[in-house]
Amino acid sequence: MDHPSTEPSGSAVSAPSVEPGARRVHSFSRFTTAVAVLALAAAGYALWRLDATRDRLDQVNDLTHTLEANRAALRAQLDALAEEGLRERQRLESRLDALATVPKQIQEITSSIEELRGRTEGPRRAWSRAEARYLLELAQRRLLLERDVDTAILALESADAQLAQLRDGTLAEVRRQVARDIQALRAVRQPDTVGILARLASAEEQAMRAPVKGIVAVERPTRASRTPPEGMLARAWAVARGTLTDLIAVRRVDDGGGSIVTAEEQLLRRQHLQLLLFSARTAALRHDRATYRSSLAAARSWLGEFFDLNEPATAVLLDEIQALEPIDIDPPLPDISVSLQHLERSIPRAP
Repeated sequence: MDHPSTEPSGSAVSAPSVEPGARRVHSFSRFTTAVAVLALAAAGYALWRLDATRDRLDQVNDLTHTLEANRAALRAQLDALAEEGLRERQRLESRLDALATVPKQIQEITSSIEELRGRTEGPRRAWSRAEARYLLELAQRRLLLERDVDTAILALESADAQLAQLRDGTLAEVRRQVARDIQALRAVRQPDTVGILARLASAEEQAMRAPVKGIVAVERPTRASRTPPEGMLARAWAVARGTLTDLIAVRRVDDGGGSIVTAEEQLLRRQHLQLLLFSARTAALRHDRATYRSSLAAARSWLGEFFDLNEPATAVLLDEIQALEPIDIDPPLPDISVSLQHLERSIPRAP
């Protein structure tokens, strides 16, 4: 320790060299401390991250366990559903096996129904055909014999209704012909037979009161019908006067009055006119056109020859006869026998 103090120049040189070394030792210690702090901080952060990572790993593990449990539950449900589907499939296959015989059963039932229908509908179809045939014959008979157009139309419509119930395509031509016959009958202009008969009957009543042409000779009362007066002289005078009166009868007759007719002739002329009108009425009932017109023509001629046309009653009766005479009581009727012929051809013949 004495050497530094004895060498002033050397101590002066060595002192400055010692001070920088002391500053380097101090700076190294602070650096080391800073590194240590940083290392501690990094270690603490690493530990915190490690703990956080462990927590997250624990959560992931828990979630994994939960997912595994759910997966196992789903797998169990899938297995249960698969088993249930297998059982349902087996049941469905068993039902399908049972249904495999249904078409055959349906076919057997259908054939049985068709057989029963054939047995039940056979008589009904035959009955419907027979009834339609009868109605067509009735229409034709009523039209030809009685000229009853309305009844013929009704019979044809009923026959068409019977044929429509059969639903048979082979009867189409018959039904078309029936429709044509109905239209032809509806086109017939039928006379008002009831009105004509009423007018002829009224004309017959008027003919009984129609004034006859000429002077009607009235018979004088006989003596037996006269009451004799009392007293001999009065009775004798009455007898003498009646005798003279019965011997001679004077009546004035002019050219306009015509001839003299008796009451019997007057009655016969009226009755003959009534018979002519009655003959026309009967012909109208029978639709006899020739007799109807000839009877009315004869009545018109008879009325003009033997009845006084100057009287209003006779003129009215003549106008009525002239109005009735041109009426066509027998219009032409169509032929409706073709539909019956078609129906007879469509009926199957017995073997």
